[in-house]
Amino acid sequence: MLVFAVLIVNIASIILNNQISTSSYSDNSRRISLSSSRGMFYDCNMKKLVNSQSESITVCLPTTDALKLVSQHITEENKKKLYDNMTNYKVSILNTEKNFDETNVKTVQIINRYSINQPCVHVIGHLDENGNGANALERAYNAYLSMHNGELKAKWNVDAQGRILLGNGIEFESDNYLSPAGIQLTIDLEIQQIAENLLLQNNVSKGAIVVLNGNTSEILSCASIPEFNPLNLGEAMDNEDSPFINRGFTPYSIGSVFKPIVAIAAIESNIEIQHTCTGSIEIGGTVFRCSNNTAHGNIDMKSAMEQSCNTYFIELGQIVGIDKILSICSALGIDKSFEIADNYHVKSGTLPQKNTVNSPASLANISFGQGELLASPIHMATAYASIINGGYYREPIIVKGIIDKNGNAIQKATVNDGYRVFNTSTASKINSILHSVVINGNGYRAKSQLVDTYGKTATAQSGWFENEREINHTWFCGYFTINNTDYVAVIFKEDGISGAVDCAPIFKELAESIYKEITN
Repeated sequence: MLVFAVLIVNIASIILNNQISTSSYSDNSRRISLSSSRGMFYDCNMKKLVNSQSESITVCLPTTDALKLVSQHITEENKKKLYDNMTNYKVSILNTEKNFDETNVKTVQIINRYSINQPCVHVIGHLDENGNGANALERAYNAYLSMHNGELKAKWNVDAQGRILLGNGIEFESDNYLSPAGIQLTIDLEIQQIAENLLLQNNVSKGAIVVLNGNTSEILSCASIPEFNPLNLGEAMDNEDSPFINRGFTPYSIGSVFKPIVAIAAIESNIEIQHTCTGSIEIGGTVFRCSNNTAHGNIDMKSAMEQSCNTYFIELGQIVGIDKILSICSALGIDKSFEIADNYHVKSGTLPQKNTVNSPASLANISFGQGELLASPIHMATAYASIINGGYYREPIIVKGIIDKNGNAIQKATVNDGYRVFNTSTASKINSILHSVVINGNGYRAKSQLVDTYGKTATAQSGWFENEREINHTWFCGYFTINNTDYVAVIFKEDGISGAVDCAPIFKELAESIYKEITN
């Protein structure tokens, strides 16, 4: 009986030891992070705006067979890394020219959040060193995007002393990696890429293109140049052209693209005049000139807009008065800071205070878009959208909805209700005038055989000087309709020649490229 009892104890001890050994084997594993992710950004058609570029990485356990398989498909630098890790019995993570699926060598695809030519980079923003949003929408929606952080890991087994156990190989574990949850924007990726390419193709070194849906004021594109590479922020910091500035959302001198707003104020006040342009006009002791001192002769509002006659609008402004002009400007949002998304604001433009426009000369300056007036391309786009929208104004938006972890929209943004600023009849008159600017006036370079285009050019004195030369800001603001959708677009260039030369041709290319994209 004693021998039998000892035998039972020994058997129980063996079983318990085996259980402990098995438990130790199953719990003793090591993991290494290969890639991390956070919530997505999508365009209006649910196309990915981030997390779209992949790369292959290979995980290699320290075995002879792994060394033989991998060493012929890596760089010399990686060979040294591999040999060092093999010598020290460590796992290697490498970029290889070939993909592997062996027990001790496996390749996996990882996703980089940003690509080298990251689209919409100024609107999306970038991350800080801790992986949190540093600016723009990455910062505005950091809390929600961080809620959906994920990680891809490689796992292998080790013994009780932490030594790699061979034979079971490598496994990959996904902990919410590449969750579909995120933010859907109003941006249209195709239009965004068209706009970005046009800035590059037309050698615009500093400028912007903004495109809106004219009926809803949803931002379809905001392209700003120079761009920055979110994978190399140091390079952008050393660039004196300030690539971090989103020029689509930055106020500048606007010049003659302001003249349609003065015209709106006049028509709403039942004021329309005939004017004789001699090339210059004296107001309050100050002489104001048309471009190149051109004498336009006897003109009305339509021909004055076609030729961008300064003296006509100076006289018109004197009659309309600063109160009505500023009232229309404010109603069109020129002096407003837009919250285009939660916690994401666009800086307001600048309107002169009524008490600072205290002389006929200062009013003359404002009347053709000079003086203290500043507005961003997005401000001008929403102002022009009110024309094609029959006098109805809406603030711009850029977020379409919130997407959950199952890829479903759990919250949809609503289009701003907006309000009426001027009469439909006024909008119709301005619309006809802006069409004539393209057909018969100095905006002719924006004329297209594919799409009816409308708009206005500007060459604005900036007050910035470089080597005693004043820098001009050049513009084209306009719109066109394709398949019953109205598109409003603003082309802006720093340090340009003229709006007619710099920006009108880009507007034409933009309209035709969008037409081909939509109709093909």
